[in-house]
This record gives sequence, structure tokens and C-alpha cells, in this order.
Amino acid sequence: MKNILRDTILISFLFLFINSCSKDASVPEEQAPTQYTLTVTTSEGGFVTPDANRTYDAGALITITATPNEGYKFDRFSGSDNDNKPNGCWAGPGKCRTSIKMNSNRDVQVFFKLSASE
Repeated sequence: MKNILRDTILISFLFLFINSCSKDASVPEEQAPTQYTLTVTTSEGGFVTPDANRTYDAGALITITATPNEGYKFDRFSGSDNDNKPNGCWAGPGKCRTSIKMNSNRDVQVFFKLSASE
């Protein structure tokens, strides 16, 4: 009787061990990160670097620099994380830098104006 009980326990243990190592065991799928689209447009009179128009993972922090063409100056950002900062942002002569945290789809506009118009 002891042998039958011992054999039953051993067989049960082996059965559980083999089934727990099965290749068919379900593996939880990794969730793809949430992604958002950034669209940056500029008015006449300048350009933005880098070209940041694309999709980013949630939480990504993007930095862009606005550079005016000759005869223009940077005016303002709209839709960035620094819209309410004074126009005194600086990234080099006449340039302005801003950051955008990707927590939703973002549309950022960059405005330049003629240097002569104050």
C-alpha cells in the first residue's frame, strides 16, 4: 500500500511539473506603448529644427528650436509647453527653443514676424 501511495504521489508530481513547463503555457502579451502624433507648422519667415513631425511614445519630451530667416524674428509658439513664457527664450542668436511633452496628440505652431514690425 505504501508503494502505491508513493507511486501515485510521484506520478502526480511529475504530471504537474511537466504541465507547468509546457510550451503551450500562455504568456501575457506585452501592451504596445500609447503613442501620440506631433505636428509642427511654421509661419512664413523661419524654420524649426529638428523636423519633429512624427509619432512618439507617451511621455516623450521633444525639444525644437525655431530659427528666423534673415529679416524676420521669432514671435511665439502656440501649443507647446512654453507658450506663456516671455519671448525672451534663447537658443542662440535670434533662436528660440521649446519643449513638448507627448501626453496627447499635439499641434504646435511657430510664428515669426518681420524684424521691422514691432
